[in-house]
Amino acid sequence: MAHGVSTLSILGAIAANGSGHHYVIDPFQRNYAYCGEAMIARAGFGALHTLLERYPEEVIPNLPRLQFAFIDSSHLFDLTILEFVLIDKKLDVGGIVALHDLWMPSIQAAVRFILANRAYQIVRDVSPDVINLSLQQAFKEYIGRCLGKIRVADRIFSANVLRPWSAFRAQNLMFLRKVSDDQRDWRFHQRF
Repeated sequence: MAHGVSTLSILGAIAANGSGHHYVIDPFQRNYAYCGEAMIARAGFGALHTLLERYPEEVIPNLPRLQFAFIDSSHLFDLTILEFVLIDKKLDVGGIVALHDLWMPSIQAAVRFILANRAYQIVRDVSPDVINLSLQQAFKEYIGRCLGKIRVADRIFSANVLRPWSAFRAQNLMFLRKVSDDQRDWRFHQRF
């Protein structure tokens, strides 16, 4: 939760909807002198949330079903994937997972993994064409499309070459909708 800015936004949406409850997982809120909690109380949203000062793997399995989750924690690839997998088990089909700080390669890799290996799709609020590309980004995408025409391109080149991050047209926050529960065969793996 840190200073509580994202939490206030989520709680504002819950208040506007007239229903819902936000479970905030932050084992380090005391390091911020509980300023996030103070902001929430000051905004009058205290009853709409529960602060859980533990790690995600200790808390998420005990949460009720979820319709929305916001991942903005460790930012390490493995811990982000751990948190996502735990959330996915609780998230209703049609529910949304938001991932923040997409400028970080670890979060980009987590999104690539999710989209390649799980039944999720990007939720767009603006047309992908609205995002302006630099000349370098456009060139990388062009090269990736050309290389992708090679019959075995996915075995020769990494996903970052064939589909550079700019091709996702993401800003710093991405929303993913759960399309179905996990039905993969135990041997399934898609490169990401």
